Amino acid sequence: MKLAIMQPYLFPYLGYFQLVNAVDKFIFFDDVNFINKGWINRNQMLQQNEAYRFTLPLNKASQNRMINEIEITDFIKWRKEFLKLIELNYKKAPFFLAIFSWLNDFLFSKEYRLIGELTADSVKSIAGLLGLTTQFEFSSRLNYRTGENLDGESKILRICEMMGADVYINPKNGVDLYNPEHFNEKNIKLNFICMDDIIYHQFQTDKFVPYLSMIDVLMFNDVEQTRMFLNRFTLN
Repeated sequence: MKLAIMQPYLFPYLGYFQLVNAVDKFIFFDDVNFINKGWINRNQMLQQNEAYRFTLPLNKASQNRMINEIEITDFIKWRKEFLKLIELNYKKAPFFLAIFSWLNDFLFSKEYRLIGELTADSVKSIAGLLGLTTQFEFSSRLNYRTGENLDGESKILRICEMMGADVYINPKNGVDLYNPEHFNEKNIKLNFICMDDIIYHQFQTDKFVPYLSMIDVLMFNDVEQTRMFLNRFTLN
């Protein structure tokens, strides 16, 4: 069984969904410390042919608190402003009507209070839109700590063992975090995924802005094309 474990991000970029699609089970690592100025509550969209960073405001966010403990500040206000921002920047995109309708339905499906819940649901909703069959779990619902003070790699290995994984896949930026020998000792193959250089047509034909939220990909590509992008990666 192929497994991945990642913090839940807000409408993450294409590479995140390549990882989701590459595994049988995906664990949201939501009972670890929040990362200030990370991608948990922030992402980027296209604005005037440049990358524009948007942020979901949080209440007392701190790296001393777990992701699943942190509350959103005035979700209703943010939702209204975010949808206006999406409409302003993407209303001329080829798939705007369909994707804006999906996004509107998703954001109005629940009055979100916790950032961990909203971010995880944003991933699951896009996965559903793309027809992915990956199973999702939350680390906070797994009894993997057992009172021990585990380091990051040990937590990952413990979850892999609990889930019965024989392959663990991580983004390439985690190469220095894990020792392949420690995984081999547990009969788990360690792989690292790296997204290919993927370019699609945005508003300008002579400029492409990469690494934006998956919302951008879906605004300019239909579901079939987006699913093709999910398989454009290398695995080491």
